[in-house]
Amino acid sequence: MQLKLTLTILTFLTSFIALGQGQDSYSSRAEKEAAAARYYQQANEAVLQARYELGVIYYDSAIQLDSRQSDYYISRGQAKELEGDEVGALIDFESARKVDPMNYASVFKRALIYYNRKNYKQAASDFTFLIDNMETIETRAVIFKGVSYEEDGEVKLSGISTMEEMKADVYIHRAMTYEKLGYNTPAMLDFDAAIELNGFDPNYYVSRGMYRLDRGDKTGAIADYRRALKINPHHRNALYNLSFLVDEDERDEINQILFGKGDFAKVYSKRAFERFQKGQYEAALLDYDSALLIKADNASDLMNRGIVKSKLGKYESAIEDFNSSIYADNSLLRNFVLIGNAQQELGDYGYAIKYYQRFLDNAGPDASVFYNMGLAYMKDSQDDEACKTFRKAIELGEERAEKPMDKVCF
Repeated sequence: MQLKLTLTILTFLTSFIALGQGQDSYSSRAEKEAAAARYYQQANEAVLQARYELGVIYYDSAIQLDSRQSDYYISRGQAKELEGDEVGALIDFESARKVDPMNYASVFKRALIYYNRKNYKQAASDFTFLIDNMETIETRAVIFKGVSYEEDGEVKLSGISTMEEMKADVYIHRAMTYEKLGYNTPAMLDFDAAIELNGFDPNYYVSRGMYRLDRGDKTGAIADYRRALKINPHHRNALYNLSFLVDEDERDEINQILFGKGDFAKVYSKRAFERFQKGQYEAALLDYDSALLIKADNASDLMNRGIVKSKLGKYESAIEDFNSSIYADNSLLRNFVLIGNAQQELGDYGYAIKYYQRFLDNAGPDASVFYNMGLAYMKDSQDDEACKTFRKAIELGEERAEKPMDKVCF
């Protein structure tokens, strides 16, 4: 049977808030199902615009109206996975299987989480189950595949759209799992099977090239990196890995592609920072744009460009940069605070509070963050919460919180 997959974009979500009309507002099940489908589509459109919190509201609303659609759970589970909530993602994937045991997309996503959590035996078991049952899979599920970056630094998310692509992706992941387990021959066979099924994905050649190089096959690795570059001449991992295996002249050519001709990305970044310190925000923005055209996934430059955009009042664009920075390096927790600050400027205090809390959950108590969160609560007319939050800020030494605390507490 043919596998039907809908190509779409997913990103991370964070809450279980329900939106929309109450269930009693619909006169029939058909109306509820149609409304749920609309919410699901709206969720996809929201995340395409990097409006992730709005997306989760729509996904939750779709499930509230029609809890029999396993695809809705899979979509929400993938979003939680990207956010880092792997436990929540597993719960959603299991829910999807309970709703529809034949929707094996949930097994695929579950296996990826097992792999990330280093439970390689369970991951291999799931991947093998999928390979053994590939011809009988029936699913319309959204399958998130990966994150890449456009030349301007924007996040680009991709999905799997054909049966051959899904088969290939299962094989490539089982190959990497076998590699972790030390099963070298089965791993190589799976790398080969993935490429035979889908020879147009440069990432597969890069993965096999790295595997070959780790086992001393330099010639085979070079061949794989060159095959990847025939498909995508600007594939950064292929270029970077190949640069260590070629002569000096070719290495210089590769470095020009990786880091640009003339000024390098670091030079632009340095000058941008200097201009920012001088208050030359427009000039700094142009330099960060140039740096990111050369190296689009530089998390620090993405974050700093977002800061410059905030200074210029371009808060929505700044938030996109902060989110892109998080994708590039999720250890840069300051992005959560910066998103919160930008959301405050946009008047969306609920979102601001959530991002401040996300920072605190990951980084621990911080006086200035409690102060900013208190301001958001105060502007949102939540005086009790504002009072508590300002007190925490003062306890940590934030003197600025004293004046607003007096206003909301007394």
